[in-house]
Amino acid sequence: MCTENETAEMAMGQTPQVFMQNIAFNDGTVLPLTPNSIVVFTGANNSGKSQILRDAENCLNKSNESLQIVLKNSLYDFRGNICDEAFLKGHFIINQQGHFELVGSGNSFDKNALSNWWRERTLYSDLHLLFVKRLSTEIRLTVSNALQREIQPESHPIYKLYKSEQLAQEISDYFHQAFGVDLIVNRNEMRTIPLHVGQAPDKEAYTIKSQDEYYDLVSALPKLQDQGDGMRSFASILLDTFTSEHSITLIDEPEAFLHPPQARVLGKMLAKNNPNNRQLFISTHSEDFLQGLLDADNENVTVIRINRVDNINKMSILANSEIKKLWSTPLLRYSNILSGLFHEKVVVCESDYDCLFYQAVMNAVYESKGEIAPDILFTHCGGKSRAKDVVNALRAVNVPVVAICDFDLLNASQNFNPLITAFGEKWSNILSNGMQTIYNNMNAKNSNGINAWEQIKKIGKAGFTGDAPAAYETVESMCKKVGLFIVPVGEMEGFDKTINKEKKDWVYHVLATYDLVAEPKLTEARTFVQAVVDFKIPEGI
Repeated sequence: MCTENETAEMAMGQTPQVFMQNIAFNDGTVLPLTPNSIVVFTGANNSGKSQILRDAENCLNKSNESLQIVLKNSLYDFRGNICDEAFLKGHFIINQQGHFELVGSGNSFDKNALSNWWRERTLYSDLHLLFVKRLSTEIRLTVSNALQREIQPESHPIYKLYKSEQLAQEISDYFHQAFGVDLIVNRNEMRTIPLHVGQAPDKEAYTIKSQDEYYDLVSALPKLQDQGDGMRSFASILLDTFTSEHSITLIDEPEAFLHPPQARVLGKMLAKNNPNNRQLFISTHSEDFLQGLLDADNENVTVIRINRVDNINKMSILANSEIKKLWSTPLLRYSNILSGLFHEKVVVCESDYDCLFYQAVMNAVYESKGEIAPDILFTHCGGKSRAKDVVNALRAVNVPVVAICDFDLLNASQNFNPLITAFGEKWSNILSNGMQTIYNNMNAKNSNGINAWEQIKKIGKAGFTGDAPAAYETVESMCKKVGLFIVPVGEMEGFDKTINKEKKDWVYHVLATYDLVAEPKLTEARTFVQAVVDFKIPEGI
């Protein structure tokens, strides 16, 4: 029997809902949530993104608690009452034994048991599927297929479009933004309710008398189920997300099968139109999808970067306030730097030509050994003055990051100071452990009428004399220890001074004419790149 309070809730017709109040991960991190939270999980391959979604589905089902791996426990907010008569009628049928049989599951329940479980905040035997929906890539390719009318269709997304012209138009408008064509419900077929794509006929040009002509035009359009994976997957996400009664929706790699612009549109749609009574948990490996989410400027978005260390999945949470701060920086908003969230390590260079050369050397070395190159993203920051912004942004979510800067960084303390600080080293330590000695040495040369820094920029540390070489070794060691690598030969072109060309032409010449693995002139370059690749990010970056 339902309690007095539960009966009162039923009388008010409050639809039962379940929300996560917080989730606890296996590294001890606890994330508080609201009923409209959007949580996005990022990280390198095999970091645990998809597993978290499976755990989130299982942890609400007491029958599957033992299957959790990354999520350890969660607190839930149960609202309304599962004994609500309208809810029972919409999701259960009464079988011959008088029990409530869950539609689509086959599991049957005594009403008193349902009431007791709900009061105890526990769900068994697929009851959790009434409140949580996980959209895997496989499921998304079939959800948008024509709905068979003989199946009980009331809760099916396509049936909801069939019943609501307004909802059907909203979904079509979203679909049109991504693909430039309409999504039309064919309400005139007898056995199925299919969706068609193309230019929708003008509804205002037809009356009830001419509706057959209207649907003849609709039927002539291609069916959605016969289109490519991208269209079907995109439509399925729209259908399941914007028509669903589930209070928790889990979406695994929504960008799958989509071109980058469509992934970005989808991300923006999900964040901009998420209702106040739905939680979204999304795992993604797409910078474009993530950018779309951030473009929506939704106050409820939280981004989590996962670093897997042995059997522990370490969570780095980027809250909404931090997202806004980072997203206001044009360098981050309009570059590929956010892709670093999906790689094991990021190497920040001053220019795209530096990236091109260093990555080419790395790939060539590993290919020559028959090995796969490490999962490293080489990205440029548009000059050393901006390197600190990228390093700070990536370290904020524990993305392992290394920077490569030309030798003239040393002469620009306005850049050197904030960059080394971004890596967690104190500028005062750099000064007192060698840098001040270098400055004194170089200033003495300048006082003799020599532009010492201009000379050394082209040759690197070999240009130091007196007490400067020993001082530089200490500074270099301190920089490398935290992930800052200074080009020892001055600048990238210094690895082969026999090529007298500007940076761009130098790179193109080297890549076109040299064997990057065997060329003796590039021995020092290979050693330098290997050191960058082998660098292990210190704990607690």
